[in-house]
Amino acid sequence: MNFFCSKDCPDLCGIRAEIKDDGYSFEGIPEKWSETGFVCSKFKVFAEREINSGLKSYQMEKGEKRSFEDDSQAISALAETLEEYSDKKILFMRGSGSLGYNLAYWDVLFSSFNNCWGITGGPCDETGGDAHVADFGALTNPDVKNLEQPDTIILYGKNAAVCSQHLYAYLKKLKKQGKVIIYIDPVRTKTAELADRYIMINPCTDGLLACALLTELGLENGHDTMALISKTGMSADDFDFLRSRIEKGKTAHIQGFGIQRHSNGMNSFQWINRLAVKTGCEDLLYFGHSSKRKWKTPSSSFKAFVHADKIAETLLKDDFDLFVIAGANPAMTFPDTNMWEKALSGIKTIVIDTNESKTSVHADFFLRVGGMFAQQDFMGSYFFPQHYQRGKLTKEMSDTDAVERLAEKLNISIRIKDISEVKELPQPERKYATQSLELTMPETSEKFQLITSSHHSYLNSQTLPGMEQGLQVVYINSDDAEKAGLKTGDDVKISGDTGHFTAEAVVTENIAERSVMCWKNIPMKKGYTNCAIPNKLTDSGSGLVYYTAFVDIEKA
Repeated sequence: MNFFCSKDCPDLCGIRAEIKDDGYSFEGIPEKWSETGFVCSKFKVFAEREINSGLKSYQMEKGEKRSFEDDSQAISALAETLEEYSDKKILFMRGSGSLGYNLAYWDVLFSSFNNCWGITGGPCDETGGDAHVADFGALTNPDVKNLEQPDTIILYGKNAAVCSQHLYAYLKKLKKQGKVIIYIDPVRTKTAELADRYIMINPCTDGLLACALLTELGLENGHDTMALISKTGMSADDFDFLRSRIEKGKTAHIQGFGIQRHSNGMNSFQWINRLAVKTGCEDLLYFGHSSKRKWKTPSSSFKAFVHADKIAETLLKDDFDLFVIAGANPAMTFPDTNMWEKALSGIKTIVIDTNESKTSVHADFFLRVGGMFAQQDFMGSYFFPQHYQRGKLTKEMSDTDAVERLAEKLNISIRIKDISEVKELPQPERKYATQSLELTMPETSEKFQLITSSHHSYLNSQTLPGMEQGLQVVYINSDDAEKAGLKTGDDVKISGDTGHFTAEAVVTENIAERSVMCWKNIPMKKGYTNCAIPNKLTDSGSGLVYYTAFVDIEKA
């Protein structure tokens, strides 16, 4: 049968799935930019973890976990709980662990309650999306096949080897065709192995680089180019190489998600947008587009909203009677883990998910659904142009099964539509409209700047128990380590404004000075990475800051 992976990943793997006597087999579907097709390493981990895991729904009673024998019991009990809170103040949060269209029916269900509030903003692509809408009036991506046109492809913090394995495979093919690939990042990641030239840059300074290039090319004025280059930390030789490649011919610009998670992330994106447009390469500028861009979203109407940076703070004020979380793990993935721990421990919480998580341990009621393998669904890639639909692979209760069964119990009218019944939307075109643009300088500090990066073996919060072993490390520049008296293998305490964690030091030359990097969203030797990251907004006002976090480091 046709299948696809709807995990929070830009690629959207098309898959042929087959049920066998001893389990399941999966084979990648070829695309025009990937003739063979393949299933990425992360998908295989999800399949092993999620299919028929044996995890049951449960309810906490007097501190004891009471598991339900079947889904019918769980649905009946949850419906009774929701009836109790039907006239009370509810906060509903849906995550993006699955980007499939049908997960939005949870919004439809909970917005049917009279006093249910939703969430605005978030930790994903909000800031970059705001930058593109501000500049172009739309968030859209050119056809990926356009990448066959330029002489040069620049990746700005886009660690494709980890975050977009199908793009990485396509870039390998393009390199063989003679494309010059330049990779710019504060950390020398695996993607640097593919690049013809890797350029190390200080965090938060990609916009300064774009501004300096435009000024040197005579397309902007009023900026001190040498001062800007100095702030980026790159060499004059690297800058001249970049300028010469842009002058030489067509250049593609691919923006990574990490850049927009800095406090000046929107401004940085806008300067890269401007560089692409003013050098005649707007059709070669890539960030992403919505996975549901082709279809009208199911109608839902919440009473009001809480912004993403205020959720935990609001819960601590006892403003809500019930917190419902569907497919999200904020205790692990949102900034300020300590505040989230306190917030979740003080409110009645319902968690709807496929796996247990750092968030679900606080659940008063846990409803187990079958995840993407049980869910009939459809969606588009948020980088590539394709879209897929799939049937139900396993017999487990899906999210929409649960929505329909709860709706029936609660006398709420909901009908899950087939893709053939969903209205398709016209796709917008980009039109650059920004006349002038101020340059936002990055925040600075005498402390170290903390970067939390994705790892190839897991996606965001989707970690298996024990998977963190061997990854509880922090990378530090060799010169910085020498000054601090640190060596590889030392346990170090990383302290930020909101808390701290302990990790093992790895001394390396593959990271910019005064920066440190660890893997995101995993338990460290003590604490969690996001303990040290404060809860604040980027310059767009909608996305959360993750990488403009300043920390102290000392031996533990």
